[in-house]
Amino acid sequence: MKKLILLLSGLLLLSGIVYSQNTYNVVVFSEDGEPFFAFLNGIRQNDKPETNIRVTGLNSEALNVRIVFENKANPQLKQNFMLEPGFEHTINIKRNLKKVIKMRYFGKAPLNETIATDITNIPYHTTETPSKTEVATNSPNTTTVITTKTETTGNPDKGSVTINMGGINMNVNTNTGVNPTETKSETITSTTVISGTGNTTGTSPKTETTGAPQVVPNQGCMGTTTATEFAKIKKSISSVAFSDTKMSTAKLATKNNCLSVEQVSEICKLFSMDEDRLMYAKYAYDYCSDKRNYYNVGSTFSFSTTIDELNRFLEKK
Repeated sequence: MKKLILLLSGLLLLSGIVYSQNTYNVVVFSEDGEPFFAFLNGIRQNDKPETNIRVTGLNSEALNVRIVFENKANPQLKQNFMLEPGFEHTINIKRNLKKVIKMRYFGKAPLNETIATDITNIPYHTTETPSKTEVATNSPNTTTVITTKTETTGNPDKGSVTINMGGINMNVNTNTGVNPTETKSETITSTTVISGTGNTTGTSPKTETTGAPQVVPNQGCMGTTTATEFAKIKKSISSVAFSDTKMSTAKLATKNNCLSVEQVSEICKLFSMDEDRLMYAKYAYDYCSDKRNYYNVGSTFSFSTTIDELNRFLEKK
């Protein structure tokens, strides 16, 4: 019995290794905080606008990425990538020196070394299911609209490994993702209240919407990032040579965490120029847990003029 358990454990471990070696993740990050929809190989992955997402379990090395911004004034972005399995690849959206919004490949990290953050995780899917809307009338003055969104998740491409042990062939399914036929549903209810006595002719409706709350920046966040996670963040930022890439890496890590004044100061020290330190300090303010002590970040600056500029920034908050 013990041998059988060990055998099954080994097979599960092997299947997990094979699966991770043949799949990869993609992180799409909007440095300017522009919400977007991400279409991978023609299929929309996020059902509401996001500023950064992680799509997991992709297995096609050739990947077509199309970005559609919530703000229609921004142009759609399209680009093809060849991505290596076994890694988490990051695609950055930012404006260039001419203030033109662009999409570019940012970098990669082995799947087992990626930083765990509160970024939105979405299993890669290859089909979209339209929303189903139901209308229910409660009274002459109110109407409730119930919208159910159904999304197919998982990886439709299953893999398997055949192992011969002692003359016995064993077929192991390597698809450790969600079953592609499994669906998840989200129900959003909205109620429309119409002013008047029931006669709606010539009246303007007043609408109240209930359901999922709006996503807002974690201003005044509670708690702080653990020492272990912060060490990973510092290592990732320190490993980048170019100033603009170092800044975008720092912003991405900060946006998905809650930092203390001391942690913000440590990241500031990773930049060699006061200008970059000040830029990061201003960005990180909304993601700091103890804002009342934020003036201490000024101790990382080399010039008093930079400290004065940070203090003026804090006075307006």
